[in-house]
Amino acid sequence: MKKIVLIIIPLMLFSLLSGSIGEESFKFGVVDLQSVLDNYQTYIDAGNVIKAGQEKLNANLEEIGTQITTLEEKKTKTELFVEQAETSTLEAEIRQKQLEYQQVLNRGRAALLEKEQELLAPIFKELKDLIIKVGKEDNYDLIIDKQAALYFNEKYNITDELIGLVNTATEKKDAENPQPQNGGTK
Repeated sequence: MKKIVLIIIPLMLFSLLSGSIGEESFKFGVVDLQSVLDNYQTYIDAGNVIKAGQEKLNANLEEIGTQITTLEEKKTKTELFVEQAETSTLEAEIRQKQLEYQQVLNRGRAALLEKEQELLAPIFKELKDLIIKVGKEDNYDLIIDKQAALYFNEKYNITDELIGLVNTATEKKDAENPQPQNGGTK
């Protein structure tokens, strides 16, 4: 019984505040943040930088992995024909390469995480600030991410508006800060 009361009271308050019973109207918006990000060139560029770093790390790890495999094959072939002292040298080399692999992996992951944070934190802050600005300027009472909603009427979806605003802001920024041609980087 208590659970039902705990559910009914907030629903009644929400109805009252939303304007269905009260006099004020409640303006509600839903945003598909992932869709906004997927259409935001700055986010796409950041993703490409991170992907390139991941590919470089994978190439380095693959090279070390190949070296380990080669040493292991050499050890397998030579241990039948040489003394234990010679194969122990190969075992030490294998262990050293495995340690190197783990160190490169750990440093690479840490560097990728740091770069991801460096690139994405300003993007997420900019998007949050834009949503707050739209909320204030257009008198929204509540804007939520689509992922938080089980159901919503599409008339409350403001994703396309935000995609347009974020791309307009990017174009404006690019016009104010032109990048050098011929080898210049963003």
